[in-house]
This record gives sequence, C-alpha cells and structure tokens, in this order.
Amino acid sequence: MRPILLSVLALLTVGAHAQPVDGARSTVKRVYNLAPPIEADDLRVGALRRTEVETYGTDGRRLRVDWRDPDGTVTLAFMELYGGSDHPFGAVYFEGDDLDPNLERNAYRSGDAPGTTVKRVTYSGADGVATSVNEFVLDADGRELERRYGNAEGAFRGSDTITYDGANQTGYVYESADGSRRSAYVYRVETTDARGNWTSRTVERNGEPRLFETRDIEYAP
Repeated sequence: MRPILLSVLALLTVGAHAQPVDGARSTVKRVYNLAPPIEADDLRVGALRRTEVETYGTDGRRLRVDWRDPDGTVTLAFMELYGGSDHPFGAVYFEGDDLDPNLERNAYRSGDAPGTTVKRVTYSGADGVATSVNEFVLDADGRELERRYGNAEGAFRGSDTITYDGANQTGYVYESADGSRRSAYVYRVETTDARGNWTSRTVERNGEPRLFETRDIEYAP
C-alpha cells in the first residue's frame, strides 16, 4: 500500500490551515469542482465531498486529523507523535479499514533565513521503507512558508511558496523543479469569526474556482 502523502495533500487540506487556537477543534467541510469550468457560486450548492476534523490540545499542539466521507465514515485517521519537544517527531496514520500504519519521521534543522526552521519528513509504509521525503520551511510561529516535495532518494520535484495575511493563508504558488509547471492558488476568505479565523472561503487555481470550504471552530472554554 502506498501511503497518502498528507503533507502533499496540504495543497488543499490539512497543512494549509493556520492553527486556530489552543484547545480548539476545527471542522472543515469541502465541496470540490471536478469538472471545470464552473462559477464560484455553483460550488456553494455542490455535493459535499469530504469533512476534515482537526483536534488540538490545550497546549496548542495539533493531535489528530480525521477525514470523513459525507456519510461520516472515517477514511483517514492521522495522529501526531510528540516527545519532550513542541515539535512532533513523527506521525502515524491509517487509511480506511487498513490496519497497517503509514509512518512519518521528522527531523529539524535551522533554516537559511533568521528565525526559520526546516522540517524534513520521511514517509514510509509499515515496513519502514521510505517512499518519499519532503521538506517544510517554518517561521517562528510554526507556519509553513515553503513546501518542497521529493522522492525517496531526496531529489526534489517541486515546491510551494506560501503567503499569509495575518492568521489566514492567502494562497501559494507551486512550481516544478524543472520549471515546466507552475500553478497559483488563491484563498479568497468570505467570512471570519470574532477571532479573525476564516469560516468560509473559495480556493482558486490559476484564476478558476476549484474548491469551496466552510469551517466550524469549537474553542476551548
């Protein structure tokens, strides 16, 4: 079984979200545009494709992510693993009914820019054989500034450059390592809650609406 590369899927999912608040539970519902062209308003009445639930500890660390089908069936369960550091040393996740775990092993080093950290993630199946290696450049708050995608040997095939406006991500640009492919993703926030965290937004790819998301955040008392 080839692992789902959760960080790669951050293009439209988990890794794309800034942490909302300590002790929170964040639920994101997504409607995808699978047959372009389409108008942004059409996404609002489209069929729900997936719900994602992120759970945070009272110390602000993300603990778990579940992907659920519209009927509530869990299709992926992802759990961060922590030791004595604020940074996870790895993760384990399961796909569907498969009880064989997929694994992530993390290593950290200082980044080239002041105040940044590079997180290097090695992905493998239950046999421990590496399937790919990605790197993530993090700022002092732990937000992703860049994602670099590589194969098992560490040769990078592409990267994302990510931008923010306050707590909310405004988008990112993907470019292949050889420069042959380039895509610009823009997050257009439509509504926010009282704390400034987005509650609905549209995702555009190269100017075309691709995804409509709503987010419910349950804050810790």
